[in-house]
Amino acid sequence: MSAKKRAPKAGSISAEDWISASRGVLIKRGISAVKVEPLARKLQVTPGSFYWHFKNRDALYRALLKDWLATNVHPFIEALEDAADEPRAQYLALAYVWVLSPQFDAPLDVAVREWSKTSELAARTLRFIDRKRISLYQWVLEGFGHDPMSALVRARTMYYHQIGYYTMRIEEDSDKRLLQIPYYAEIIAGDTWLKDLKTPDEIRRTLADFPRRENLADRMARRPLTSVD
Repeated sequence: MSAKKRAPKAGSISAEDWISASRGVLIKRGISAVKVEPLARKLQVTPGSFYWHFKNRDALYRALLKDWLATNVHPFIEALEDAADEPRAQYLALAYVWVLSPQFDAPLDVAVREWSKTSELAARTLRFIDRKRISLYQWVLEGFGHDPMSALVRARTMYYHQIGYYTMRIEEDSDKRLLQIPYYAEIIAGDTWLKDLKTPDEIRRTLADFPRRENLADRMARRPLTSVD
């Protein structure tokens, strides 16, 4: 007879384990299925162990929203901070996050948007983030020379397109999607520079290698310190 499988000790399960399990349930079944007892069974611990990490289920919900911010919001800000200070690099940085970043989780974005229909907290958070993302896009598109209203409409077009793309769960060959990016850039940014790229690999490399801001070490190597000896 095989030995009975022993459940993990409560102390060996971290808050991140609970959040990760909750994230999977949220994506597959929605927020109404994110409950302590089923999660405890999934993690093979007692429901009481949940309270080692969270005061109540609402605290877990807040942690889930913070997890979404870290996964699906902060990467856009970090990419723009990393990009060179010119609009083409910044546009490529945004496109990279949407299309290629391993960190961005499209199904999670869709799940949070669905959650916002029944939760004021999720709805309020989502409204704030929608405005924040669109304002970032508008700022980048103003860099292409568009006036504020034109840049805002272009930013909304870019944003609503991406949200719709994931919400509709469009199934598309990744190479075909990459080949469309120069045309989206022409329509949204009003710039045709990406149309010189002819293959999916060229476009993939261009997105992944978007021009970065020089770090201090690189700037000092380019302009070495002058000796005063």
